[in-house]
Amino acid sequence: MMVFLGVLAGLCAAFFQSCSYLASGRYVRESNRPAYTLLPPSFLLMGLLALPLLPLTLPDRSPAWGPLLAAAAGCIIFCILANGAMFFLLKHVDSSRSSPLLALKIPMLAFAYTFLLDKPCSVLQWIGVVLVLLSTMMLSGAGRRIPPMAWVWLLLACAGYCLSDYCIKLTFEVAEPVCSGVLHYSFFSCSVIYVIGGILSLLFLPLAGHFTLPMWRRYATPYALAWLLGMFVLFICFALCDLVLGNIVQSTRGLISVVLGWFIMKSGHTELEEKVSRNVLWQRVAAAILMTVAVGLSAIGQHSVSAPTETPPAETAAVSE
Repeated sequence: MMVFLGVLAGLCAAFFQSCSYLASGRYVRESNRPAYTLLPPSFLLMGLLALPLLPLTLPDRSPAWGPLLAAAAGCIIFCILANGAMFFLLKHVDSSRSSPLLALKIPMLAFAYTFLLDKPCSVLQWIGVVLVLLSTMMLSGAGRRIPPMAWVWLLLACAGYCLSDYCIKLTFEVAEPVCSGVLHYSFFSCSVIYVIGGILSLLFLPLAGHFTLPMWRRYATPYALAWLLGMFVLFICFALCDLVLGNIVQSTRGLISVVLGWFIMKSGHTELEEKVSRNVLWQRVAAAILMTVAVGLSAIGQHSVSAPTETPPAETAAVSE
């Protein structure tokens, strides 16, 4: 029953993350403003929403606040930078194609582990890398041509999310010993991370320029709510499921984005999602499914290499993409 609830939470998280990409894509295409100007007001809202949860999730024992705050700050900084890169990507590429392409994190991590950290990947992980590259080729031809600069923004987003994931792992390592369970340290860590994000956003709020009240309602609020809900629900998924199942469920985000994009296109909002033929739609669906399979194989391959007797709570990282 607990695993079923965890899978359900993971599907909800994938849905909310897909909605956040749609909300940010609408801003960068409708507002005629620099993409980064949505970040400060949105993360300020997230910090305000997370602030009331922080005292409710404080552990009885005081954590090592220095390492905790450093790891949490690193997490939110890399997350903000990655989201900024995604905003620039969404200016040129529909969310139904951008979201599945985030699985390019898998080849990046595989090559980094093999050639930089001297930790060879398993056969299943390399099969996952090949499947990601194949599905990337399918997505690149499923619609308008993706400009070269968009690929740069995509790779920067993937790198930012990888670094953010690593900082989440460090945050969990500090929070877990002083909390009463996986749900406790997950919510506590997430609250700390996004409260820090709200504080940092105050420093950069002038960069947003004249952000009117209608813009707060139309753009910042939907994006902030969707992203923050996705993060908290995803933490529940990783708390109730093991790492392998949690990563596989999260990867359905790409398929969900394709389906949402189709509904938006059919409703007439072609400024957000380009009008495509049925053949192109099925090509995107097939590519998204292939991406999900690739993530599953990579996660299983990683699990078989490490083969821990117990899954350390701190390994439930990959949650901020």
